[in-house]
Amino acid sequence: MQRDKRSFTLGCLLKILTAVALCAGSAWASDSSVNVIYRFQGPTDGSNPASNMIADKAGNLYGTTEYGGAGGFYGTVVELSPPSVPGGPWTETTLYSFKNDGDGARPTGGLIFDASGNLYGTTSDSNAGGYGEIFRLSPPNPSGGAWTETVLYSFQGSTDGAYPEAGMLFDPAGNLYGATETSVFELSPPASQNGSWTFTALHDFVCCTSDGWDSLAGLARDHQGNLYGTTQWGGFYDSDYCAYLGCGTVFEVSPPGSPGGEWREQVLYRFNQPVGGFYPFSGLTLDAAGNLYGTTYSGGNRAGGVAFQLSPPAESGGAWTETVIHNFAYSSTDGAVPLGTLLSDSAGNLYGTTEFGGNPCVFDSTRYGCGIAFRLTPPSVSGGAWSETILFFFKDQSISAKNPEASLMFDKDGKLLGTTTYGGYNICRGDQSDGCGTVFEIGR
Repeated sequence: MQRDKRSFTLGCLLKILTAVALCAGSAWASDSSVNVIYRFQGPTDGSNPASNMIADKAGNLYGTTEYGGAGGFYGTVVELSPPSVPGGPWTETTLYSFKNDGDGARPTGGLIFDASGNLYGTTSDSNAGGYGEIFRLSPPNPSGGAWTETVLYSFQGSTDGAYPEAGMLFDPAGNLYGATETSVFELSPPASQNGSWTFTALHDFVCCTSDGWDSLAGLARDHQGNLYGTTQWGGFYDSDYCAYLGCGTVFEVSPPGSPGGEWREQVLYRFNQPVGGFYPFSGLTLDAAGNLYGTTYSGGNRAGGVAFQLSPPAESGGAWTETVIHNFAYSSTDGAVPLGTLLSDSAGNLYGTTEFGGNPCVFDSTRYGCGIAFRLTPPSVSGGAWSETILFFFKDQSISAKNPEASLMFDKDGKLLGTTTYGGYNICRGDQSDGCGTVFEIGR
């Protein structure tokens, strides 16, 4: 595993999977299967994508890889173009290879577009000597040339933050918002075409206190401009279960009430009990009623993490309420360790992946499992239970996709698209054991 911050809770040894039982009435066919549309080989095309893909109007996909590239170690931005004839191969183009010479290194977050077709993202600089960057990648003009990278901001590792692991979001005015392991920030566009972007630290997390610490996911934004996110650690300094680091938090950062005022952070929920899950790695999904949905990669009553709903208080100033809507397990019939932000559809269903569980396969010499893709369906009656549908069990085969870490997306045909950090070619340049990763689609 590329990042060693996660301490996984191991369940029993996995059993051999013999059947997959999908919920009756599912819109996804019982023979749903994964089509691997690209297998990374490393190093020049990149390796080990840890983030989601995005698509343009023509159906081209864009994403990052944490490793690989022309230098072999510092990651890439890639484009995948759909085949010209149905069933043909997708075409991979490496748009940019990071060199770690001031341009950034090891992007682990996803990308976003602006109206002009520019791509924006972050580099984490994990183990590469820096504190991370915010970059823009501009398409060639005229077409056919090289994309141009511009570093918009370089983190200094102080109160501005350090090590952005996730992507960012735009507000309607074109401001960028994101989080680093130690901060929440805003980056505002210049007033003139050749001006500099303006960086503002909105909140500086304080380690080892009741505040959160170590934010690894992107932010969600509501119509009032409030920002919501998670921290892997923090919360209760004296937690019985997670010791001085804490079990993680859900937080809100709110804009000032008047121009020029300060943004305000408040911790909405502190994880502290195994049954409710702990260590949230993923971002949050917001519904129309103001409920927040997310996952933890540990805890729950089956030890494989949980999916949770966090409901706002009935009265201002009250406590938010956590409801566990699914307990994951290291088993042959479910997944464990959900890491990507949940994807919602118009019916309120939630879609995601787990890195482990499901089919037995070896990861770093341990039988954690290959992971699953799942859907969680809300109850049909108030107070009822959410139900899980397994859409796909990733397999341990020679060129199979396995161990997804990122969130999913819908393509224009309603298929689910995602990445796996490992799998593909199990022996590939730069990684001789677990594979260099894939891009896959799940058909209905």
